[in-house]
Amino acid sequence: MIRVGTQAPDRPIGRRRLFRVAFGGLATPAGVELVSAIAPYLRVNKIVGLGVPVAVGPAASIFERFAATGDAPILFREGHFFLLHAPGGVIAAYRKCTHLGCAVPWVPAEDQFHCPCHQSKYDKHTAVVVGGPAPKPLQLFHISEQAGQLIVDTNPLNVIDRPGNQWDPAVIEIPEAPPISA
Repeated sequence: MIRVGTQAPDRPIGRRRLFRVAFGGLATPAGVELVSAIAPYLRVNKIVGLGVPVAVGPAASIFERFAATGDAPILFREGHFFLLHAPGGVIAAYRKCTHLGCAVPWVPAEDQFHCPCHQSKYDKHTAVVVGGPAPKPLQLFHISEQAGQLIVDTNPLNVIDRPGNQWDPAVIEIPEAPPISA
């Protein structure tokens, strides 16, 4: 028969129960630490800008900027590309090195692109390899003109791939306007 309002007599904690409580007390913080270490890798990182059309401005202002800076490439971080003043027009070079995929920066002191990972070097006008282990030039994004604005299509699945390491003027989609003679 069970009596209401009475307490069970105090018993000493057995060895098995003590080990269960101790294991639970130690396993809980370890589990929390494990989950907090793995959780950041389960989150999907969204690459902002890559894969969408990027408006870069009117062609005239781009060519003026090239003239003012001595043809220094124009970086667009949003789309991961540089605008280059190629012979006869403008091209958009994807910043991804063709050797192992590192982001290629413009190095003004060297007047060329220089990959920090394995020292590939690219020409500032054509993005053609001038040194290092890269097997081919930087890939190019397509450029179009819509309502007076240049639009760069940054879809990495729709790039202009140049297998030979030579400049081909046929890749220019935005030609330089001839000078107006008075």
